[in-house]
Amino acid sequence: MFIKRVTKEVKKLFQLKRSNTSVQRQDEILHLKRRLEEFDIQFSSLAYRPSGVETQALLEISKTVGQNNDLLNQLSSESELAVQQLLANRVGISPKIWEEHHKFIVTMAHIFGGPYPYLREYIRSSII
Repeated sequence: MFIKRVTKEVKKLFQLKRSNTSVQRQDEILHLKRRLEEFDIQFSSLAYRPSGVETQALLEISKTVGQNNDLLNQLSSESELAVQQLLANRVGISPKIWEEHHKFIVTMAHIFGGPYPYLREYIRSSII
């Protein structure tokens, strides 16, 4: 009897934790969606995924930008041309790569540099 009751309580705790986690994930997605709208990026336009080799290089660029507050702030506040020049000088990305993959880079930089622990974990476990 005691084991059944403990088991039932443990199940309730796991369900509660799972539902809290689910809500937090939803909040992260909505927050990121609003953030990306400031850059005219819609989730529907993010379906494209670069090839494996490109993905790794672009993720490294995105991490560099996302983990550097100065770069992330400039990405958030400056025009696209200024960002192209910034990335070319500070990270070593060519304007052509920026043009082809800017939505991916902006999105990943915000995930790596923003308040998105669940999305970061998902990226690490599924892409990296």
